[in-house]
Amino acid sequence: MAERLRDAETWQPNNWFGFGYTQVPPFGPQSPGLGVISPDGGRMRVVNDRITVGQVSWFPGYDYGGSPRHRGWGIGLLILPEHRRTRAASSALTLLIDYLFLTTTAHRVEATTSATAAPRSPLATPAGMSREGTLRRAQWRDGCWNDVAIYSILREEWEQRRAMAPPGTSPSAHR
Repeated sequence: MAERLRDAETWQPNNWFGFGYTQVPPFGPQSPGLGVISPDGGRMRVVNDRITVGQVSWFPGYDYGGSPRHRGWGIGLLILPEHRRTRAASSALTLLIDYLFLTTTAHRVEATTSATAAPRSPLATPAGMSREGTLRRAQWRDGCWNDVAIYSILREEWEQRRAMAPPGTSPSAHR
């Protein structure tokens, strides 16, 4: 996986910002916080049948009010090209959202993605998140400014889904 994280193909088409751009560091014992909640966030591998298919990360979200109380978690996801369109992304995001709401006091979890990668249907939102809108020309990629879609889920929405979820299932997966 570490070698794949240095490969442009792994990050394309929507997360490749050019050589020299610092991407996520490789996994390994030198990676502090791997799988651990800290004030700075963390990251975990996405594994399917004992094969690493990607990674999820979380980091302090945007400061909406001048103190840590107003900050939730921002989340990121990378699925290796050969494992995309396999439900790995949806499952990983769902589990990460559950993890963050179960282990922290955050009120909000948010994610952004390239607007061209966003689901076309308003009903097809990642892991029960709601699309909040478009950040116009917010990301420089491929020699031009690109739109970014922003999604979020609030604790009370997650808790409602949790109350309605069948036993043994993940609350974020239910809309």
